[in-house]
Order: sequence, then C-alpha cells, then structure tokens
Amino acid sequence: MKMTAETQGRRPDDLRNVAVTSILEVTSEFLYVDNIDQLLQKIVKTVSETFGLAKCTIGIRDKESRQFVIRAAYGFEPEREERIRKIRYSEERMKKDLRPEFKIGRNTYYVPAESWEIEGEDDMIFVTRPERLDRARRMPDEWSEADFIDFMMYEKDGSLLGYLEIDEPDDNKVPGEETLKAIEVFSDLAAIAIQNAEMYRQLKDDRRKIELLIDLIGHDVNNYVQAVSGFIELAMGRPGIPEPARKNLAKAHDQVLNLTKLVANVKTYARAESLDMKSLHPVDIVATIEEAYVAAEACHQKKTVKLVFEDDHASKYVNANDLVKDVFLNIFCNAIKLDPHEEVVIDVNIEPCTEAGMAFWCTSVADCGPGIEDEMKQTIFDRFMKSPQSTLGTGIGLHIVKTLVDAYGGRVWVEDRVKGDRAKGSVFKFMLPKSAEKV
Repeated sequence: MKMTAETQGRRPDDLRNVAVTSILEVTSEFLYVDNIDQLLQKIVKTVSETFGLAKCTIGIRDKESRQFVIRAAYGFEPEREERIRKIRYSEERMKKDLRPEFKIGRNTYYVPAESWEIEGEDDMIFVTRPERLDRARRMPDEWSEADFIDFMMYEKDGSLLGYLEIDEPDDNKVPGEETLKAIEVFSDLAAIAIQNAEMYRQLKDDRRKIELLIDLIGHDVNNYVQAVSGFIELAMGRPGIPEPARKNLAKAHDQVLNLTKLVANVKTYARAESLDMKSLHPVDIVATIEEAYVAAEACHQKKTVKLVFEDDHASKYVNANDLVKDVFLNIFCNAIKLDPHEEVVIDVNIEPCTEAGMAFWCTSVADCGPGIEDEMKQTIFDRFMKSPQSTLGTGIGLHIVKTLVDAYGGRVWVEDRVKGDRAKGSVFKFMLPKSAEKV
C-alpha cells in the first residue's frame, strides 16, 4: 500500500490506519522467519512502498567483527547496491553520526546534511544526485541530498542490533511525526524477526548436533547388537543345551534385538519433536496404513496377522509427512505383540468427521488384546508409560504416536473395543486434518 500524495495529505488517524494495515499484512512473516536476508529485503521494500520512500537500507551488527553490515537495500540500481552491501561501519562511526542532539523519537535519529561531513567514497555511495549537495533548503522540511534518518534496533538485553535507514523520501520532504512513529514499529518488528531467525538457526544447529549424536550412538549400538546377537545364536546352536537354558537365551536374544528398535524409536522421536510445519504435505493415509501393516507383519513373523480394512480403498489425503507411517506402525506392532491369540486380527476403518469447523479423517484401529484399564487410558500416551500387560518395550512408542498426531494438528485417544468390557480389546482412534490441497 504505497503512500501517494493523496495518502500523505490524510489526517494523522488515517495515516495511522494505513500504517497499521500494512504492519498487519507482514507481521506473521516478521515473527516466523527462516531466511533472514529475504525477510530484511521484504522489510525495506514494504517500508518504502508503504511510507513513500525512494531509498531505504537495513544495517546489522556482525557479532564477530562488531561492525555494522548493510544486509538489505531498496531503491538503488544493482551495481550501486552491490557496492553498498560491502560497506562496513564501526561502532565509533555510528556513535559519531548518531549524537544525542539528533534524537527525535524513541529510537529515531534525524541527521541533517548541515550537521555532518561526508568522509569518503563509502558516504558518497548513498548520494545519487551529487549536483544537489550544495543546494540550500528552500523550506524547513525539505529533504537534503545528504540527510538520513536512522531507526535503531535493539536486542532483548538492550544492546544495539542494527538500524533501519531512510535515505530519500519520494516527496523530497522530511517525514512527519506520525510517519516516523509508524516506521519505528516496523523497525521494532524487524528487530524481533532478526532475533527469532538467529534463535531458529541456533535451534537447527542444535538439532543437527543431536541427530548426529543419535546416529553415532545408534551405529555403535547396532554394532554391539550384531556382535552379542551372533554370540547368542552360536550358543543356541550348540547341541545338548538344556531347554530352560535355550529359552533363556532366546529371551536374551529378543532383548538384544529390542536395542535396535529402541534406537530406531529414539531417532523417530527426535524427528517428531523437531517437526517443521513447513515440511507437511498431502499424504494418502490409505496407502500409508497398508504399508505400515506390511512392515508390522514382517517384524512379527512368528504370528499370523490378518488386517480387516473396512474401506473403499480410495485415496484419502491428510496433512502430514513420511513419519505418519510410524503412527500406524507403532499401533499395529503393539496389537500384534500383546494379542495372546495365534492369529492376530486387526480391524481398521476410516470415516470423515468434523471438529471445531475443521475437516478430519478419523481412523479406528481395533485389536483383540488384553485391553487398557480406564485409569490408564489418559496416561498411556505419556512418555515411558507402558501397559501393565506389556513386559517388552520402553513405553516410548505410544508417546511418539501422540507427539506426531499433535504436531499434525490432530487428536488421538483409546476406547474399549466393546464398551464397558476392556478384556475384549482396544480401539485406537486418530483424527488427522484433511489436506486442503486434496480433500
């Protein structure tokens, strides 16, 4: 929303409304940002077009050199902008330019051309019409070629972060008080965005370090598992091993293999906890359920598993990512593991539903296991919480399920397969948001 001459002639209240509207349009992008340079470029463009500026820049203090580096510029031809981005200002130079007598607002400094001297090529690069340098002001509010206004941006601890600078208004006049106050708001938002981007970058670095650590541990554990598993299998293959000892070795072998599953679960949990909403996309939940069933069946070959999928098998899309398969894989594996029958039957069906005006696909997974006591139904998804009937596992599987479903914006809960009789088995229900792209 560019400020034309008509816009600039409005009353202060109208001007404030224009500024607020423009601020609201970009606030969400200011507060949740990944690429900081793209955001800063958007800020200078938005500020310039909203408040009628021909030229505008943003400088950020480099944490290592402590110098101020121009990271975004608007209104300069490409070659000049490239040179501007190479300029570095010291803290001493900033203090020299921004003297207390130039302060005209909370964080705003107006430096008139008459009060400072151009010191070299770095200063002249901002002067696009040098022939106007010696022109006297015809009116008190006329903009001089060497004027500039800086809006200072601060860290949360009060230290100087950078500045947003006006280098030339479109109408060649010094902006009024209302305009300056509105631009101050933009500079405050820019400061928040820059700090958020830095925290986001640090968080991504920390996540990468954690993922590397998990990968290293997983690699070592898997090597350990292979070695121990090999020794146990050799021992079990020896003739003359008493049956009780053979059973104990088989149990030990299962527990060793569980270490591999634990590492896989920890890696999945780490990814679930750091799930980026930008990575979500339409996923066919029907195909995902079928893939999860095949994987679960392959992991429990000692049992016969039957999937009764009451569905038309048409594609049904939810807003998720590849980890949604782990939601169903964990539920299927639990159903197979805890079911005491030789043939395990798992019933699945999918129905559309709505909640709070949102459209969901509600999936039910019913098993014939021992069921879950009423007092456990609310806590079974907590971290490290296991059903009393489970002697294996770590209790992290169902927590991964809930973490993922929550991250997708859905809901998960458990009911009795036969109402009031938990011994007949359980029904796990998942509400996952329908994809807006493929409903």
